[in-house]
Amino acid sequence: MDHRFSWILVIVAVCLASCSNTNGEQQDKTLAYRDLKGYFQEELHTMSGIKPALQKTIVMNGQRDSLTITSPDSVQLRHLLAPFLDVDLNKPSLRGAYDTILLADQFSGKHSLMYKARNPATVPQEVIMDIDNQQHITNVQMNKHVENLVYEYQQNLVYQQNKHIRIVTWQKIAFLPARELDVKVLLRHP
Repeated sequence: MDHRFSWILVIVAVCLASCSNTNGEQQDKTLAYRDLKGYFQEELHTMSGIKPALQKTIVMNGQRDSLTITSPDSVQLRHLLAPFLDVDLNKPSLRGAYDTILLADQFSGKHSLMYKARNPATVPQEVIMDIDNQQHITNVQMNKHVENLVYEYQQNLVYQQNKHIRIVTWQKIAFLPARELDVKVLLRHP
């Protein structure tokens, strides 16, 4: 009887261990990529508290305009970060859609993490993040491209934490001239 009891304990321990590994694997699969949406929601919350002055330069089809917003409200900041907030790499439809490339600097501990779409129809096609040695994202670049018979759209997004935002959008609709919009925003902290 002693033998049977020890075998039952071993079987129960193995079952419990396999159940806990399955849960860990499920958690890893649900957040397969860095949570960019969460990161930018956190950045929006931080910026809403600090309210940095925004020095905005807009160039549309060669015409340039500049303005300074000294105390932006949360709606202005949300509008500014909207193209970044729209990107959620952890949507179920994007599961397994990206190849991950990690480039590490062995001396500083910093590294760059790149997500490259496996299918050209996946948007965004490329996301590059610079991550410091404490695992905080310091810089994000995204490239989006959509093309069909009537329409072509490209957007390059750059976010450098606490420094600047740049959004370059180019679009071409059949039979109409191409349009380009380049928005640069410098963040001036009080």
